[in-house]
Amino acid sequence: MIERWGVFEARFPGSEAAAVEARFTHGDRAVRVPGFYDGDGTHVVRFSPDAEGEWSYSTTSGDAELDGRTGTFEVGPPSPRNHGPVGVAGTFHFAYADGTPYRPVGTTVYNWAHQPEDHYRETLESVAAAGFTKLRFLVFPQGGNHVGHVPDAFPFARDGDRWDVSRIDAAFFRRIDRAVRDLLDVGVQADVILFHPYDGGRFGLDGLTAEQDEVYLRHLVARLSAYRNVWWSLANEYDILDRPDERWDGVFRTLRDADPHTRLRSIHNWIRLYDHNKPWVTHVSLQNGSAVADFGRALLYRDTYRRPIVLDEIKYEGDTAERWGNLSARELVHRFWIATVSGTYASHGESYLVDGGTLSIVAGGRFRGESPPRLAFLRRILEEVDGAGLDPIDKWDDPTNTAGIPRQVYLQYLGLDAPPTWTFRLPQGVVGERLQVGDRFAVDVIDTWNTTVEPVGREFTLTSVERNDAWADGEPVALPAGEALALRIRRIDG
Repeated sequence: MIERWGVFEARFPGSEAAAVEARFTHGDRAVRVPGFYDGDGTHVVRFSPDAEGEWSYSTTSGDAELDGRTGTFEVGPPSPRNHGPVGVAGTFHFAYADGTPYRPVGTTVYNWAHQPEDHYRETLESVAAAGFTKLRFLVFPQGGNHVGHVPDAFPFARDGDRWDVSRIDAAFFRRIDRAVRDLLDVGVQADVILFHPYDGGRFGLDGLTAEQDEVYLRHLVARLSAYRNVWWSLANEYDILDRPDERWDGVFRTLRDADPHTRLRSIHNWIRLYDHNKPWVTHVSLQNGSAVADFGRALLYRDTYRRPIVLDEIKYEGDTAERWGNLSARELVHRFWIATVSGTYASHGESYLVDGGTLSIVAGGRFRGESPPRLAFLRRILEEVDGAGLDPIDKWDDPTNTAGIPRQVYLQYLGLDAPPTWTFRLPQGVVGERLQVGDRFAVDVIDTWNTTVEPVGREFTLTSVERNDAWADGEPVALPAGEALALRIRRIDG
């Protein structure tokens, strides 16, 4: 019995030079799924069924040994922790396939999958314990500065000084398999980075041709896409690599056409932005150190791209000399809250020097900074929102920096230095349900650094509703001045 959105796997003997594809059917539906060679004379087909009931399959191959293999299997209901794959919801947000909202509060450890076993396990346990919901990591190992460990396996066999992508090193890719499965087991999305410019001239994996790219991509898609927690990130800092945008367009098309499970697809920049309006982009992954350094900037990306915005690099908490790696924990948490009230999402990373010169964002291990528990607290606040996600209420001119779901719930972030008092005011947006005189609200004071939620202890009733503002009478709310505070304002039904 396979659970819905689980992984069905069939293995068949066959030569390394052969190829196999399987056709999975359920009633009048059919899905074509590519197989891959997994070494040791074995081909594998992996498929994630999205409906309960009986499925059947039959294989097609130019190799007689692989052709015409058939079978059936039964798909049952998902287990309680299995909500299906993540997709786009409400234009700017994410949800699992069963409709459960997904809040991406992620982190980054580039070379995690290639670390020694004890370090690999320590990273996995740290990510899970910290409550992060997404981990970004590289397929190809990183070389150059701040890399203290060279893996003992590489993705392809060598042909002189070049990589022969037709000869897959199964041991290498099984390590990537394991990383994705291990993240799935602890409930974390695997944001798999397919290419990167951090080779440093050491391995030559940044020098593949477009034709080699396609062979590699089709193998990786066949191998990984059945795992419901997979996201495809085409590259980290794609614009450092000497490749025209047309080539990246081709990578996107290959992923879109080869992936029977249509997993999420993005690409991450250094300086030059990719055109995220292209149809194969599902969500926007950005590096921008200033986008959430102040209010009002990040939300502009929403209007530009009309897709979920994930600021996967907003600088990191750390102690390095580089400007991208020396934020204080308080500043990083502050930037996450700005991202939140901008209707966007952000990713964490730690750039502490460890183990004689490598960086924690490269090698992983235990978290050393102070931001992870505060970001877990933010995630819990977001998960209490009953809806797709928080959107800016009045993006045209709102000095209160309020996001929410109109007439249901609002989140105002007061910044790093709250004033001594707050007077009840809600912005009135131009979309969504309109506020009305007589609407009643409860207010919580959220300390974003000390991770506390304190109810104000009295109700607020709207006495004035104008075109752009709504007000409630009563004394101002006393606040702990100078703290990094947010206010949660929820309408009381009845």
